[in-house]
Amino acid sequence: MNKMPKMVVAVLATLFATTTFAQQSEPAVDPATMVALEKMGAYLRSLEAFRVKIITTNDTVLEDGQKIQYENNVDILAKPPNDLRIHTVNDRHERLFFFDGKTFTLWGQRMDYYATVDAPDTIGKLADMLDDKYGMDLPGLDLFRWGTPEMDTKAITGAMDVGSAVIQGTTCQHYIFRQDDIDWQVWIQKGDYPLPRKVVITTRTDDARPQHTAQYQWDLAPSFNDAAFTFNPPKGALRVVLEDNLSSDDANE
Repeated sequence: MNKMPKMVVAVLATLFATTTFAQQSEPAVDPATMVALEKMGAYLRSLEAFRVKIITTNDTVLEDGQKIQYENNVDILAKPPNDLRIHTVNDRHERLFFFDGKTFTLWGQRMDYYATVDAPDTIGKLADMLDDKYGMDLPGLDLFRWGTPEMDTKAITGAMDVGSAVIQGTTCQHYIFRQDDIDWQVWIQKGDYPLPRKVVITTRTDDARPQHTAQYQWDLAPSFNDAAFTFNPPKGALRVVLEDNLSSDDANE
């Protein structure tokens, strides 16, 4: 009987192992991973106040497929459900958002203009109003959506625990998720404080696979008073009208 060469056997074994791994890697929703996501959301909703500094990156895809990455620094002070201050800084703008449960103000600090409008009484309702009426995304919105009905976990078609990882010196558990148009990853701090420490979102509808990333530094005992959420215009600041139905680019740049 002719014996199969050892090299051929090794190649076939490798191919078989690769095929088996691919079959096992098909998207499936791991119940334990979903429980971890729910625990993170419930913990975020339990926080009475927090400050979080976020460094985000966003890919912009050019017509030829080349990507440009922009960085943004976000500083959020929140006392849910109805007090919020956000400071965003990048190469193109510096803006502050103030919300006190009654009014919302957007201040363009470098240009020294501001717009104030009446607002609903919670951060979640504010986010809906800004999106619906002005086409504006509230920075760090996911932090206020996780653990609420607005976070539609039924849309998740794949969920898996990747394993342990360290993010900025903090030991985390790394999870990946799949939805119709996006893949996303979250690194959740281990222990009694299941906070998100990093998020990566990949758009699958674009062949260039642009990504959004965010890394979080948390302060769960911030020092502040109620004045932090109220805007007092500086001398010389120009009040303008916040236009309805802004394009996403105009609202968020």
